Amino acid sequence: MKNVRKKIRKTLPKTITNQEWEALAGQPCAISKKRSTAATVDHFIPLIWGHGGDVKGNLYPLGRDLNKLKSSHNPFRWINRKEVQPLVDRKRWDGLVHSLAAENGLTVKEFTQYVHWCEKHPRTLEEIEADPRHSLEIWNEARNGTTAGTSE
Repeated sequence: MKNVRKKIRKTLPKTITNQEWEALAGQPCAISKKRSTAATVDHFIPLIWGHGGDVKGNLYPLGRDLNKLKSSHNPFRWINRKEVQPLVDRKRWDGLVHSLAAENGLTVKEFTQYVHWCEKHPRTLEEIEADPRHSLEIWNEARNGTTAGTSE
């Protein structure tokens, strides 16, 4: 699965520079109750779903322990798990969701729908290679009833 994830990551869009990645990696966890928690860069929409990628609006600093708990789970369901709730600051979580939604040019409601759509419509490596566009563009086509170049 790790090799598939690496291949998917290489194939999905990348709009963030190495310097921007390093800057994110150097920040404290975006949602931890502990401000000093060392963070890694997490993909809000997990790469294994075949959506998202290394793009602004999908990356944020997340503490290592939280990142392990999140894994490839839907972040909107993961945040409500009993073992996660005591570890996160809900106001900071809400701020993160607002920020990621804005970076994608979406409302929070639209961003939530987009993330759920990505989970419900995973793409294989072959599908990504055939249509390497940003998932947001594919989702917009799907919700507007046009599916040029994609299979829903």
